[in-house]
Amino acid sequence: MTQRGGVGNVAALGEELAQAVDLIMRPETAQQSRMEAYMACERFKEESPLCAQVGLYLASGQQFGQNVKHFGLQLMEYTIKFKWNSISHEEKLFIKENAMKLLHFGVGPAEDATLAHLKDALSRIIVEMIKREWPQQWTTLLAELSDACTKGEPQTELVLLVFLRLVEDVALLQTIESNQRRKDMYQALTNNMNDIFDFFRRLIELHVTGFRDATAHGNYQKASAHGRVVEVVLLTLTGFVEWVSMQHITLNNCKLLQILCILLNDKAFQTNAAECLSQITQRKGQVKERRPLLMLFSEEPMRYIYTASQMLPDAITSAALEQNHNFLKKLLNMLSGLAQQIVLLWGKEDGSIQRPQHFEIFLECLLYLARHPSMTVAHGSTLIWNVLLKHDGISKDPVVVPYIPKMIDVVAPRIIKPLYPSTRTLPATLSTAAYICLEYDSEEEFAVFYHRCRTDFLEVFRQSTLIQPIITFNYCEQWLNARLAKAHTERDNPNCSVKDPVYMEWEALVCVIDGVLSRILLVSERPAVQSGLRLLEECLKVETTNPLILSILLSCISALFVFLSMSSCQITLNNCVAMSGVALLPRVLERIFQALVFRDANEVDTGTTRAQAVKNLHRHAASLMVKLGHKYPLLLLPVFDQIDTHVKALLDDPRNVLSKMERTTLQEALLLISNHFCDYERQTAFVANIMRDTLPHWPTFAEVFKTPYNFIQFVGLNKPAVTPIQADPNSVNRGHLLDALNVVLGIIKRCTWPDDPDRASRGGFVVGFTEHGNPICRNPATPHVIPLLPHILALMRVLNELYRPQALSFLSEDFRNVYTMMDHEKKTLLGVFTPPADPLDPSVKKLSTTVERIQQFMSLLYDSCYHMMGSAGPSLGRDLYQLQGIADALINSIFASLEDVPDYRLRPVVRVFFKPFIYSCPPAFYDTVLVPIFAHLAPFMCHHLIQRWTYISSLYESGQLNEETNDTQEVLEDMLNRSLTREYLDVLKVALVGAGADNVPAVINVADVAMEPEEHSMDGAAHTRAAQSALLSDIISDLGVKLLRNDATSNYILMTLMAALSWQDSACSMKAVNVVAPVMRFLASSDIQLMDQNKATTAFHAVLQGLQVHGMHEANQAGLITLGVQFYELLRPKFPILSDVLRNIPNVNAADVQKFDEKVSGAPLKGNKVDKTKKDLFKKMTARLVGRSVNEMFSRQIEILNLPPMQAPARKPNIDIVDITQNAGLTQLFSGAEK
Repeated sequence: MTQRGGVGNVAALGEELAQAVDLIMRPETAQQSRMEAYMACERFKEESPLCAQVGLYLASGQQFGQNVKHFGLQLMEYTIKFKWNSISHEEKLFIKENAMKLLHFGVGPAEDATLAHLKDALSRIIVEMIKREWPQQWTTLLAELSDACTKGEPQTELVLLVFLRLVEDVALLQTIESNQRRKDMYQALTNNMNDIFDFFRRLIELHVTGFRDATAHGNYQKASAHGRVVEVVLLTLTGFVEWVSMQHITLNNCKLLQILCILLNDKAFQTNAAECLSQITQRKGQVKERRPLLMLFSEEPMRYIYTASQMLPDAITSAALEQNHNFLKKLLNMLSGLAQQIVLLWGKEDGSIQRPQHFEIFLECLLYLARHPSMTVAHGSTLIWNVLLKHDGISKDPVVVPYIPKMIDVVAPRIIKPLYPSTRTLPATLSTAAYICLEYDSEEEFAVFYHRCRTDFLEVFRQSTLIQPIITFNYCEQWLNARLAKAHTERDNPNCSVKDPVYMEWEALVCVIDGVLSRILLVSERPAVQSGLRLLEECLKVETTNPLILSILLSCISALFVFLSMSSCQITLNNCVAMSGVALLPRVLERIFQALVFRDANEVDTGTTRAQAVKNLHRHAASLMVKLGHKYPLLLLPVFDQIDTHVKALLDDPRNVLSKMERTTLQEALLLISNHFCDYERQTAFVANIMRDTLPHWPTFAEVFKTPYNFIQFVGLNKPAVTPIQADPNSVNRGHLLDALNVVLGIIKRCTWPDDPDRASRGGFVVGFTEHGNPICRNPATPHVIPLLPHILALMRVLNELYRPQALSFLSEDFRNVYTMMDHEKKTLLGVFTPPADPLDPSVKKLSTTVERIQQFMSLLYDSCYHMMGSAGPSLGRDLYQLQGIADALINSIFASLEDVPDYRLRPVVRVFFKPFIYSCPPAFYDTVLVPIFAHLAPFMCHHLIQRWTYISSLYESGQLNEETNDTQEVLEDMLNRSLTREYLDVLKVALVGAGADNVPAVINVADVAMEPEEHSMDGAAHTRAAQSALLSDIISDLGVKLLRNDATSNYILMTLMAALSWQDSACSMKAVNVVAPVMRFLASSDIQLMDQNKATTAFHAVLQGLQVHGMHEANQAGLITLGVQFYELLRPKFPILSDVLRNIPNVNAADVQKFDEKVSGAPLKGNKVDKTKKDLFKKMTARLVGRSVNEMFSRQIEILNLPPMQAPARKPNIDIVDITQNAGLTQLFSGAEK
């Protein structure tokens, strides 16, 4: 071909571009010069008709460096990608022929890793031409690639890279813009797949043999070339095995699988072979497609896998360690896939698929890997064991059962946390420390991993207990006996550290015991109660003055407490086991109370870690009483009076042995036990007794809660910070306020009526019946809490008013930022995961400054108030909702001054208080309580959220918020706004679709509703089939009907939902879709005219806008398209103007709109179902509306033209792609395999 402009012009241009590229890549080049050179190169690419010719000149010129050659290849690729449709046939032929010449000539030695970018660039040129011409107009492609492979290893490597890039674009990533062209190539690949796989297999055989021969003769350069070809074959094969038909993988009696298993034992290729096998074993599909994979459980492959798992690094160097470690991780992925296959296949096909013949080799391999010094490898093996143990058939198989005690022996020592190495130097042995140094750059990073890792280690014990409870308990018993024997002889360590080996062993042991005994009541075969009681008694005998060890002993006693419960169920006249259990209970309680008042005689400094350990011990003992009261109330009920007397004695002790928090915690424990009195009068008298100490404070608070200034003065925020805080005269006021609140909170959370209606009736709790005949019960706490409600609401009003500008001006300079978020709240909001610290660790940094502690006080005050009121609805029930004027009281307190309240304080109002308050409201009080509150809240939230999203959007548009922005105020505001919006949408979902006492589960844990409000959220509502079904089937609740028919609430709720469809948060949009669908169905079908033309067009516009913003996300698009079709079906008959909205979509086809109209008007509505053809047509019409994701936004569109349709493939004889004469058998080929 004659090149336009002549050869001289091409050479001259090439030299200029080479100089420009060198200038760009030279580090010392000035920024301005680099930019000018870069822009010159870009202009040439865009404008020059000699782009491909100059590119070839640069790519093939031996005088140019790698950077220039790479740029030349890029020029050729650019011409193909963006100019192919406009250049002449001769020019296309010129590019094709010269690109293939480059392929035949090769870029450089296969083993030269420095040329990887050039090889990749050349392979992409070939692939780009393939995407435009093959198979219809480039029928000789496979023959040409075959011919290139005969030239040597460099050419073979390039051909394999072509296959790899092609399969990525066609099958794996599916990046080809033309769907028809992708189908053509997919079909062509499928038609030739037998030849392709035969080609890959024989390449492996040939080059593995060549690699070993060259290595044996000391020709390491040639060996490297062969090795590189095998490596690329395996990489390419990995791209194919994920999606091709299983018949190609299992061709020739699974020869390919056998080869891959053999290569696991060759250190040069084992990592790539393991990756390829893992893709195969993790395939999805029908049983018949998975069943051939059971071939890997036959003896020979299993032996290869097992020996591969035992291979050690060549040397204790960082590189060798890392290579071996990476291989083992890939091997575990493969074993995990195998485990998933056997779990799915076991018992299928009428039970014909059972345990594979050599399954024990697989189990031995897992056991060996669980012993590996690397925590990551051991954890990977443990995850596979957990999968097997959770399968009912596998876990009870006679081959698997003997491995359970072995696995327990291996896993238990792992539960003792290894310390992060103090030095980063690599140890000279294969130790856990060496692998920790290899994988984790900081102690925090390792702590995050180990927290997850340990949970899975403990899961082995939990699952094993469900299968062999006696085995797991016996292990715990032996370990605890050994630990107790050592405890009697050990001297106390004066340093209270959680890194003390004694403490670490105790802590791990307690975790194991707790894991085992937490499952013991779920099995029929249980350990002897006498054994458990004996262990409990031995624990009581341990004497120590170390508060840390005392704390961990309490945890051990807590875990073993289940045996006291079991013994109480066996009480008969001559049952000595039960009698010994009864005798032990007072001793257990005595031990807990001893810990509660423990004093360290040798410690006077309250700032030391030992003093902190003593405080932690006290809190632990008090919390343990709550735990026992919650789990074993009936066991403690007979000794209630003794516990109560003991607590009163401690409270009356003039030495103030209990803190206020410990006192409140103990009272909560007593309340939990007292719930089982089943006697209203006795329980309410007990509540009165508990409130006796703090009740006198409330009248004095009345004046304090009148104005923000009174409150600020009362807690001391208008004065300079006092250090130490104990010297602050206002600290007493703060203590009284928090104490009084916590007592009421504890009573509301813990006090309730009996679950059994008969007991409730006999105990005097039932005061009436609902319209459905359900009993209405009264809470024993009600007469004591309701009188305090005005004070509590006054406090919540004043807390909101603290954010008014005038109130903020009262703060002293030291306390200007006292209302801001705590650091841990910011981390939670930003998604920064920190592993939970050991609650007994006395070295955990406590708040040190006065300002920090006051900030924590304010945070606790807010949290206590909202948790209290959030719990009040479920706990107090009708007694709260039927109060005269309760709606106005709440509006003027909790919902007062919301315009001044920051978002992080608004969140608990919505989520912690209002959500459970709606759930618990009886239908009889919708009109008097919930509707007025919504009439106040809905307009505020609508305007507030719209305003906040407008502000956040402006930050994104101005560039102040982007992917790189970290830990700034703007990021926090963005995350807060997203969280608040999602939570408010959850509340609307509850109110409109899922509200009402009849829709709440029968048994509601009061604390759970208030403290764990996320359990009812719709987070992560991806549009699976179930979600789509819910989207189409939800109906509006009774409360929803009232809200949507009320003029004061309806429009604001609709505005919020419609706006949320297009706010810049895909999760918010999906939540809104879930609520909008039933709302619009209700409005459209209501007998009252609730929908007008303006609302209809606004709603339809909102759906289209949502598609514009979120349509690039598959899940959002599916929901919005379903919603759009539903809207149109429901509203188009009444409001024909909607068809004009569709016609106004840019470049929409008028015929499509007409066709859609006909479909909608012609087909009657089938309930809530949406016809697929309508959805497809709507998707087609709105396709141009859909926004592009960020990664596509600035990319240039690539247009690939369709080729003539392919002919149906004719049957042809099996022709090899590459004529390779060597065809060694497996045994002969791999007889020298490295073991």
